[in-house]
Amino acid sequence: MPGRDKLIRQALRERFVLTLRGGESFGGLLLEADDKTFVLDDAYALDGKNRVSVDGRMFVPRAEVVYMQKPGAIA
Repeated sequence: MPGRDKLIRQALRERFVLTLRGGESFGGLLLEADDKTFVLDDAYALDGKNRVSVDGRMFVPRAEVVYMQKPGAIA
């Protein structure tokens, strides 16, 4: 896992979409990451093509993330 952590550390302060095990997707600015948690700021939930703002910072358990996506642009 050290390689994954290196890639994540290099991507801090970039925008990502995280898809969770339950199928939910959240986007935001990746502020912090450790071996257990991702922290997103300016976060939003993706509901189909709609964005729903999340109040405050979002702490996402890393074990719940199926994949991370760095979109070129989100409409």
